[in-house]
Amino acid sequence: MAEVRKEKVFCPKCKKEIEIGMWDSIDIPYDIEQKEKILKNIFFKVHCEDCKILFPIAYRCQYNDMENKYMIWFVPGMEEKDRIVLADYNEKLKNDNTLRLAQGGYRYRIVRTDNELREKVFIFEEGFDDRIVEMMKVIYAPMIKQSVAKDHKILGIYFDRKKDGKYRWVIILDRMTQPLMMDINMDIYEDMKGKLKDIIEEKTPEGLAQINALWARDVMMTQVKRIEGARA
Repeated sequence: MAEVRKEKVFCPKCKKEIEIGMWDSIDIPYDIEQKEKILKNIFFKVHCEDCKILFPIAYRCQYNDMENKYMIWFVPGMEEKDRIVLADYNEKLKNDNTLRLAQGGYRYRIVRTDNELREKVFIFEEGFDDRIVEMMKVIYAPMIKQSVAKDHKILGIYFDRKKDGKYRWVIILDRMTQPLMMDINMDIYEDMKGKLKDIIEEKTPEGLAQINALWARDVMMTQVKRIEGARA
């Protein structure tokens, strides 16, 4: 079980000083309670007992699932010091044989928000490939934009599951307390998994990397260019 350091934060509403525990790392299977908080999206939130509000906090944290072999670094600020830490870790993965053996077969990811962390953990727990999920978002993006009023801005699109076991997109909008939902045709996932396997592997960086919409669009544009080149 990881060690927890004590820090003090202030409630943004009543200014009360609150002592909280901050986790430099969450190690699964040991820190199961913290994993459940991440999946409920409450791990990076603090409750003020005086004014009863729940407010967010953000700090660099490593999520390491030793059973399912994946590691996610939550790096909200991405300052120069964060870039140095990430680069150092990637360098160790290349040169430290002990670390490479201990983490053989791992998937490594970087996320910038608590919603992204929750989504990555959920995707991996469900047995899916987050790279394909990100490419599916690119395919669904035009339909999602058409379903959203023009005066709203899309803040995030996240993979989730309904109570009936089917999968859906959860679409977070500005100025709306309740997200929008859209069903997902998982046949698209299986089709992309079969057709794009080689290029997905080719485009996946070694070590810690951001697998997001920007990465997905690059993969799909590369595929389009190759198809067009083959036709020429």
